[in-house]
Amino acid sequence: MKKVLIIAGIVIFTNVPFFSTAQEKSPADLNNKQEKDQVPPLKELYILKYKTDFSTLADQYKDDLFPKSNTSTAIHFYRGISLYRQGGYLESIGDFKTARLDTSINKPVCNFFLALCYMQLNWHDSILGICSSTLGVPAPELMKQDYWNNTEFTREKVFISYILGTYQLFQKPLDSILIDALFGFCTREQKFLEAFYNYGTYCFNLGRYKKAIEMLLRVHDLKSAGDSIILLDLGYLYRLAGDNVQAMKSYDLLLSQQHSYMGYNNRGCLYAYMKNYSKAKSDLSAAVRKNNQGFEALFNRGLVYLKMLDYEHAAENFTSAIHIRTGFSDAYYYRGFALKAMGDYPNSVRDFTRALELRK
Repeated sequence: MKKVLIIAGIVIFTNVPFFSTAQEKSPADLNNKQEKDQVPPLKELYILKYKTDFSTLADQYKDDLFPKSNTSTAIHFYRGISLYRQGGYLESIGDFKTARLDTSINKPVCNFFLALCYMQLNWHDSILGICSSTLGVPAPELMKQDYWNNTEFTREKVFISYILGTYQLFQKPLDSILIDALFGFCTREQKFLEAFYNYGTYCFNLGRYKKAIEMLLRVHDLKSAGDSIILLDLGYLYRLAGDNVQAMKSYDLLLSQQHSYMGYNNRGCLYAYMKNYSKAKSDLSAAVRKNNQGFEALFNRGLVYLKMLDYEHAAENFTSAIHIRTGFSDAYYYRGFALKAMGDYPNSVRDFTRALELRK
């Protein structure tokens, strides 16, 4: 499974005094109440990782990838693809260069695979060189947004804009003007799933959640209705964008198709943010049953118990999370808070100290 990335943060609770007589609340009292009403950032899960191939686009142009001869150069071409898929980039470069000599092999497709190899190897000059030679356009011109905003739409340019756009995501992610132009071009290809996904992931990383949602909806339309990964990502993005209704719809659809750990975890988090702690606890418990080694759901359930003022169960969940992830500073911090609330000051000091040590 692809590496799952996780976002987390810390909000410090404060004890809010309760008064038996009615009185006007001071600004400090209002701030304390707002802080008490907040849910600390929960461990939501998502899968948003840049793709570095073009498998769906290759499917559209499969005629260019289907054997038209059994010549030695053709064998080099298909061996190059197999080597590329296994990470043998250096070896596959030699095969693709040999295959380009055969007129029965699609030269732009060979060039595209060469560019993919160069990108994996981070050979900057080679990437620009192969893109430039493929289109017959000087490399500096290809790195200008005006070129992509005004050039004619062709298949080869779709390949090149995707290569250059994806490469820029890694090398110069702050150059949003050029990246927008490059992905604005390649996403004109209506079925280029990887382009939509990479552009959506890029927008997510910049906090442009509405644009990210737009791109991932295109991905979802291109894949089967049961694609749980896209539904998970969409639910998370909708939540970040403040649209809890659509976030809930995404998670409900996901869980109607697949009872997944990540789905239950994230819907539980959403319920918690909506202050429906009973349903949050139920979903997080379902997540724990699906994967008892999932420290995220245990930690999140601990926070829900904390909000419900059930400090004993909160501490138990944080302890379970610590057993799975011993270096998890947030679990020590919040367990320390729960222990403090129960009057166990010595052990709370121990946990707060450990949390500080892990953050150094």
